[in-house]
Amino acid sequence: MTATGDVLNQVIPSLVQLARRPGGVLLRLAGASIALLALLGAGYVRAGDGASSWIPLALAALLAVPVVLLAVRRERLQARTAELAAHRTISGASGASGASGASGASGASGASGASRGPGRAGPGTGTDGVVVIASGSTGDPRGTSQPDPRWDPLRDEMDVLTAAMAENSLRTARFFPRIEAAQRAGLLAAGGPVNAPYLRDDLRITIAALVGTVVAIPLAALGSIVTAILLL
Repeated sequence: MTATGDVLNQVIPSLVQLARRPGGVLLRLAGASIALLALLGAGYVRAGDGASSWIPLALAALLAVPVVLLAVRRERLQARTAELAAHRTISGASGASGASGASGASGASGASGASRGPGRAGPGTGTDGVVVIASGSTGDPRGTSQPDPRWDPLRDEMDVLTAAMAENSLRTARFFPRIEAAQRAGLLAAGGPVNAPYLRDDLRITIAALVGTVVAIPLAALGSIVTAILLL
């Protein structure tokens, strides 16, 4: 994983945790508004006659679609970011294996990784759930003990960022093309959906559900007022 992927895996879970309470408030407001409209709509269906009496109830069902979709996507995103935060992976040189063992890493895996010596160190898992992947003495992520003069971490990082910027410039989607391009660029910079599970779902659908949820609150309130007036 690149340094950019490490930064994304630290920033995104923090942002998701920060938006957890406002998102819950938004969903509760939307759910209460739609529930009130559905209740009044059901009463209007009993009191009225004809196809027009089903309009409030149908409107409530339509407004509930983005709210339910946003709730599902929100729970899935929180679960994936929580799992990512619990199993963070840090790549480093073989010296990091000894450092992790000295800083409180435990378990047979960490002990065996420290006893193998440089160049053959294995992954160690600390008590805080951080997985440390040790590499060779030169810092080569391939784990080779011999230095490779062709490997340059800074050049690799710049290549990944350049490829991500090029991916971001390709906007071929018809629906929210900027968001779709940014998601592809983020996946490329993070190293794929395995390293960035929060980018597996299409962000365009999530954002559309968010907009639909925000719009559903005033529409449901207005529909409830109109339906209540018709019931008088």
